[in-house]
Amino acid sequence: MVGLMKKSNTPKAKTQKTTTQTGPKKSKKSKTGSIPKSTPSKSEKPSSPKKKNWKKWILYGIPILIILALVATLIVVLTLEKFGEDKEEVEVCETKECIMLADHLHNWKDDSVDPCQDFFKYSCGKYNEHNVIEGPQMTKKTRITEKLIKEFLKKNESSNSKTENAMKHLFRTCEESNDESKKYVIEKERIKYIKQEAIDIGWPLADPSWSSSSFNLPEVLRKIPSILDDERSEIGYGLFKLRIPAARKVFIGATSEYFFHFDSIKKDIERELAAINNIPTSSPNEMYSDNFREINEALPIFDHLIKSLLSKGPRSWGKVKNKIYGWKNFLPQAKKIKDLVYKDKRITANYLVYKYVSNSLRWIPVSHGCDHDVIKYLPLPSIRVFVRNHFDKGGLKDVDKLVEDIRSGFIDMIEKSKWIREKTRNGAIRKAKAMKKTISYPPELEKPGALDEHFNIQLDPSDSYYITMRKIDRASMNLLLDFVSSDFSMGPQFTLEANALYAIFGNSINVLAPIMDDPLFHSSFPNYAKIAGIGFIIGHEIGHGYDIPGIFFDENGNLNPWHDKKDEPELEKKIMCLINQYNNYDDPSFGKKLNGTTTLGEMIADEIGQDVAWRTFKKLDLSQEKKIIGFEDYSIEKLYFQIGATNWCSPRSALKLDDQLKKVHPTNSFRINGLFANEKAFAETFNCPVGSPMNPVKKCTFF
Repeated sequence: MVGLMKKSNTPKAKTQKTTTQTGPKKSKKSKTGSIPKSTPSKSEKPSSPKKKNWKKWILYGIPILIILALVATLIVVLTLEKFGEDKEEVEVCETKECIMLADHLHNWKDDSVDPCQDFFKYSCGKYNEHNVIEGPQMTKKTRITEKLIKEFLKKNESSNSKTENAMKHLFRTCEESNDESKKYVIEKERIKYIKQEAIDIGWPLADPSWSSSSFNLPEVLRKIPSILDDERSEIGYGLFKLRIPAARKVFIGATSEYFFHFDSIKKDIERELAAINNIPTSSPNEMYSDNFREINEALPIFDHLIKSLLSKGPRSWGKVKNKIYGWKNFLPQAKKIKDLVYKDKRITANYLVYKYVSNSLRWIPVSHGCDHDVIKYLPLPSIRVFVRNHFDKGGLKDVDKLVEDIRSGFIDMIEKSKWIREKTRNGAIRKAKAMKKTISYPPELEKPGALDEHFNIQLDPSDSYYITMRKIDRASMNLLLDFVSSDFSMGPQFTLEANALYAIFGNSINVLAPIMDDPLFHSSFPNYAKIAGIGFIIGHEIGHGYDIPGIFFDENGNLNPWHDKKDEPELEKKIMCLINQYNNYDDPSFGKKLNGTTTLGEMIADEIGQDVAWRTFKKLDLSQEKKIIGFEDYSIEKLYFQIGATNWCSPRSALKLDDQLKKVHPTNSFRINGLFANEKAFAETFNCPVGSPMNPVKKCTFF
């Protein structure tokens, strides 16, 4: 068409074309080359300026449009490529541990719930659909760890480790004792053995020739000690007890062992011992006294007993004697105990033997699983098995660094606190810097045979369950005193559970191995996930150094208040804020019937832990952090809080209210909702309206 139009407008050089005229004639082409005007034929209409423009638009516009279209396409392609490049730059953690974390975050939450109304339900509303373990993730991980130990015991493979063989021997003899076909014979032998032990101690009821002149109190007591508590840090003697917390100290205190069904003893010793133990303590300043010399003079037996429990005997005494204290006004009671036991030596001897027999009879194999016995009575060897076979040591440096980062975050919080005075500030920082740490397992015990060397237990293949338990008990007491004398590196708070612990008397924290593992932690997790997970738990344990009674103990774990008393009125206001918040919290299981006084210490530690963890989180360069699968477009701040909430996801509590009120920890629901409601950053992150449950007008903070 364009070609045809060009042809019709081209003048002929020689031919004169005649057309019918309707107007005056037009002149011919002039010499100058101009075209004379003529009347076009019917088929040739004159070209108007508009048509010429249209033709030019056709001639030049279409190519221009094509070029513009190509340019636009190129821009779109480049933009899409750039967008794709940007997408690729958002790195995602794809390890199996991160995938499991993503599964928890996606599947446990209930999207139908407004996070500003109930963050616990928003984060954990569908937890029950995916879990059967009662309790939060730490409980779940502990149960998994216990099953791994049970698997190890069931294999019954040979080992070069004395302590591992002790574990297997205890497991085997426990199962044999539960065998119905062997129970009667084993029990008969046990009773016979215990009776003979009682006679060897000196039992007036079983020995007609017994004479009070032969009664030697220190020697009788040396034969009867037993570990009493589940933490395995108390040694009972019937008349008193030794307590060795996770610190290189020994505390002597009144006993809590009573045997009320022995009438001849109940009338005298039981009643008096109960009175001794019930003397109230008005303040933390009266918890213990540096008065061992006076106590030992009042009742001169303690040096003898403690020396007998040291594996190196008198050689270690010099390291221990200055680390022994009287517990809760024990000095005046020691004098009463002396009068009591020597008033009638026969009754005292019968009582002490009866105490020994009663403690011995409690060693009965559990029917629900002998692996529980092994873990309970041999916790340190059990931890060693877990570390050796199932623990990723690659995370040790990460956790060690995390402890230091959290410590730094705590110091930053103290330095910026607006209400504490200089004395309180300096004391708190000094204590934080001096806080000792054990990450997973003491390095010195990593050496093959190191634990065997310290855990001095000699078992014979023929040893029954009872004899094995008696030997384990003695070896465990040796470990406690060896720790005090610095001959053993790990304190009595060792336990096979996913947790971290703070020792007030040693100003130290212990991050236990099982918690340094999936799903609570993994070295491949993004840093913000590590901080929201065990970072908060580490901060919580550090916070116990500043709760009640933490503020009364100095950087060495000694009873020495370091805070400015002028800060106490403000401190009391903050304490009451937390107590009232918990009292008025509407818990899904218990309603508004909780007691904030009982849980105060844990709530203070939670508040400090969350504050410190958030400060540590804010120091991260989030542009360098990997995202979690499915949360690529989700803010890392939101991820931080949601990961923190999954620590406490748990089913509805099965406890009765009376049982819950005895717990020192607040409910899991409150540990999410109550804690984050006090965090201004939470409300900002989720844009919660002022006055909503998760953004109350009044917030309870600590430092």
